[in-house]
Amino acid sequence: MTGKIRGVMPAVLIVSSLTAIPSVSFAADIVNKQLAACLAEKKPVGDVNSCGKRWKVGPSHAQVQADGTVNVQISGLVLDDASVGDANGTADGVDAIAVAIVCGGKVTAQAEPVPLTKEGGAKFTGKLAMPENCASPVVVVRERYEGKIGGWLAGTVQ
Repeated sequence: MTGKIRGVMPAVLIVSSLTAIPSVSFAADIVNKQLAACLAEKKPVGDVNSCGKRWKVGPSHAQVQADGTVNVQISGLVLDDASVGDANGTADGVDAIAVAIVCGGKVTAQAEPVPLTKEGGAKFTGKLAMPENCASPVVVVRERYEGKIGGWLAGTVQ
């Protein structure tokens, strides 16, 4: 009898550990995506207006965890619009960004602005209040220009 219990138990443990691992890892991140730049196509993300000019972004990433912890790392967020002359390839007066969560077409949480370097680099780490019933949140990086928060420059939009 003792030999049978030992033979059965490892199989049960293997099956239960295989089924438990994926559910834990998927539940930890609500969003885990690369950021895409706003292309000045005048497409708002919910109630957030689009950028006025074409932008580009280097390797940049947004992660939102179920507990509301948000990590956004941005590099190379600069204008990609020849119509701006010498400002092309710079952040041109955008001195900070505000990370926002859009759910159901509305901004449901937004962080205080963090500085944006002239080369388009910024990092935000903090907690935002996540709504309970948001199945597909979108992270948007909004500009601060002349002291005002404006449209989105990059986001987890596809």
